[in-house]
Amino acid sequence: MNRAVAVDDLKNMAHHIRRDVLDMTAGAGANGGHIGGSFSSAEIFAVLYGAVMDISPATAENPERDRFILSKGHCAIGHYAALKEAGFISEDDLKTFEVSGTDFPTHEVRNEKDGIEISSGSLGYGLSVGIGCALDAKRKGRKHRVFVLLGDGESDEGTVWII
Repeated sequence: MNRAVAVDDLKNMAHHIRRDVLDMTAGAGANGGHIGGSFSSAEIFAVLYGAVMDISPATAENPERDRFILSKGHCAIGHYAALKEAGFISEDDLKTFEVSGTDFPTHEVRNEKDGIEISSGSLGYGLSVGIGCALDAKRKGRKHRVFVLLGDGESDEGTVWII
């Protein structure tokens, strides 16, 4: 997609992501959330969802959509905030973070409609999933792209270490 977007708009989006991460974490009380990784990923989320990826709530289940794989599952709150900025989920959805029965727990649960491609939790397997998605697209002649966000801690775990 690569939309022309003003840098200030992307900076504002990253700021809103961080604000929402703080709000969700505070609202979760003792359950909390992983702030550091989400804060350090805010610009990545903003650029991908605000300017690069070809995906929207209207195309969330379209086989030709770009894919975003969150391998560092501890950053789910940052991803949820980015999905809110991109129009996939609402402010009210964010308020349910870590509430019993929520669709938005500490680690993501796959839900294409909400823009969540894979369930997270175990570290070190998102890169393999992303490679599989990309190979599948190539074999089917599709042109969508696959983006994987890895964390430094998982570079020594799972299949990331082997690759």
